[in-house]
Amino acid sequence: MPRRLLVADSGPLIALARLELLHLPASLFDDVLVTDTVWNEVAAAPVRAEHAALLAARQQGWLTRSADPVDVPPALSGAALDDGERSALALALSIGCDVLIDKRRGRRAAHQAGLQVLGTLGVLLRARQLGLIGPLRPLTEQLVASGYHIAAELVAQTLAALQE
Repeated sequence: MPRRLLVADSGPLIALARLELLHLPASLFDDVLVTDTVWNEVAAAPVRAEHAALLAARQQGWLTRSADPVDVPPALSGAALDDGERSALALALSIGCDVLIDKRRGRRAAHQAGLQVLGTLGVLLRARQLGLIGPLRPLTEQLVASGYHIAAELVAQTLAALQE
């Protein structure tokens, strides 16, 4: 059976670190890959509250650091993406796996490239459905209170799907 791989962008990693739930993607996938560029984005500021959680996730084997892809498809080179998004999408394309990304422009580029996209709420939803976590409402409220941007409509749709 092929291994289920996931390439993660920085936003969802930060969000899950704030919730102390960085183990969830590793519970849903065989391996969670983080490009060097994405890792440098999330680990560059040791004063961030989530820094220790991210380091611990790597030490626990929940995240695997991966070199940035050498070849970036032209569609991604010209897209309005930051370096982390570009490297994550390029790696996901090169190995043919899902991508964990939250920003709208990154999700749009991933869909256009034919990638399966999962966001922070998608991880939380799957984890809730599998009984790995409790209710989502307190988690979404905690994320919003921490300053993490999630579209209110998307939160409402996710909570409605769970009848919360």
